[in-house]
Amino acid sequence: MCLLYGLLELGYQKLILCHLNHALRGMESKVDEYFVVCQARRFGLLLRLEQVQTRKFALDQKLCVEMAGRELRYAFFFRVAQETGYTTLLLAHHAGDQIETCWLNFLRGTGVAGLAGMRMDTTRNVEEKNGSSLRVVRPLLKISPSEIVEFSRERNIPFRVDATNWNTNPVRNRIRHKLLPFLDRTFGVYYRKSILRCAEILADEEDWMKEVSEGFPYKARLAYKELYPFPRALQRRILRSWLIRQRVPEIGFKEVECVRSLITPPISTSSKVSLPAGICARRKLGVLFLEKNEI
Repeated sequence: MCLLYGLLELGYQKLILCHLNHALRGMESKVDEYFVVCQARRFGLLLRLEQVQTRKFALDQKLCVEMAGRELRYAFFFRVAQETGYTTLLLAHHAGDQIETCWLNFLRGTGVAGLAGMRMDTTRNVEEKNGSSLRVVRPLLKISPSEIVEFSRERNIPFRVDATNWNTNPVRNRIRHKLLPFLDRTFGVYYRKSILRCAEILADEEDWMKEVSEGFPYKARLAYKELYPFPRALQRRILRSWLIRQRVPEIGFKEVECVRSLITPPISTSSKVSLPAGICARRKLGVLFLEKNEI
């Protein structure tokens, strides 16, 4: 709501409000939907509504509910973009969300890309939509929650509260309600600015490494000796990009290191490692290639 009011104050009119009912909170979800309908009518804005069965999707896809909801939301956003011709998605993530994301990715053991957190302006592609893409912009990403509250109070901006935000089972909520308050009490709130600064530095370094790795000549059969002059971090990045381009699912640090073990001098006696989805990587005659595991 703060984002919406801010955009309207700045003169934006060609907006479409998008509301996806995740069907997770019964009557509360229905009231949320009605609230958004009222806002669209109040400001004379276009509105797109959908409802999905998030729990069923999570079960079918073997995902946690939070991840399933995220996948369904972006699929919804892409449908709206495709049907309307709008190509920019505005999201209301703020500085508090960014800090939580950085901590969440740190606890997951992600690399630089994860520790850099969310981007203020980025592009999201979706392959099943014929290569279509959305520009994703987060105008509030450097704005603190307290500044958002102040802005909203000054303008009497109405809002709804999602009660599940107080559920401390999801890791993100535990970070929000337990870890960050503890750090605030122990170190003071100024450490938050340090985390945001660190994320910005890492984002720039991530962009540089991505640019370098994208210049590598990717082929189905990878001449692995071309990787030898590169630092280990760049080797990992190139191998990960290669595996993703070859459509190997669920690629993480473990899978990349397994493949790297095939080519790291001294050369491993093993010439084959198993990867997800019944795929294996093999080393033969100076190249790496993928094939299906024999049953």
